[in-house]
Amino acid sequence: MSDQPSKADSPVAFKYLRWLLALLGVPLLFGLGYWQLQRAEQKQIWLDQQAVEPMTRAATALRQLERQAWVPVRLEVELLPYRIFLLDNRTLNGRVGYEVIVPMRVDEGSFWLASLGWVEAPSHRDRLPALQLEQQRIQVDGMLAHPTGSMTLADLPAEVGWPRRIQSVDLEQIRQALEMEVEAVMLHLKTPMSDQITPRSAMHQGVSPQRHQGYAVQWFALAITLLLWLFWAARHGRRQGDGK
Repeated sequence: MSDQPSKADSPVAFKYLRWLLALLGVPLLFGLGYWQLQRAEQKQIWLDQQAVEPMTRAATALRQLERQAWVPVRLEVELLPYRIFLLDNRTLNGRVGYEVIVPMRVDEGSFWLASLGWVEAPSHRDRLPALQLEQQRIQVDGMLAHPTGSMTLADLPAEVGWPRRIQSVDLEQIRQALEMEVEAVMLHLKTPMSDQITPRSAMHQGVSPQRHQGYAVQWFALAITLLLWLFWAARHGRRQGDGK
């Protein structure tokens, strides 16, 4: 007896393949299209919010942050870079590095976290960037946001010493390490603090809203093409069945 599939099995397998594509492939392609449209909308909102006149009072900016994701600000702050966090696995133009995060004091009041930007990582993993930062009071421009956690591949043990490498923005761990209370906000500075650090404003901002929309059209087109092919294949299969 031969182990080869019979000719009768082939149409059945093809039928199951069509059902699989109809139930999984089509919804997936449409889902990717809608996701790209959402990304385009989010990116456009982010760009629009950057163009708004910056707020100059911390309390007003915090209230505004309750209604929108990003708030442009121009504030007088005191940077406290004696305890530097290096958020791991940040890339810029294909280069591996860290996001530099330090505590700061705002309007001689509460403490926030400030993201100074991106710094390139040394070639050896066991080394950290040697940053030259001074405690200073300065007026800065930036975008205020809620801190977002970073995806980690594993739960790594907390490091010690300063600067300190971290795998995600865990506010509780940061508060314990700083031994102070910090607000649940992150100020992404546009003002450069060091020649070593590339601030957010100088970074590549990623895909434009128009390109996200273009990707959405491509996913939708693939979904419609698959639907048309499934419809044709189903009719073709029925005709072959009727012709027997």
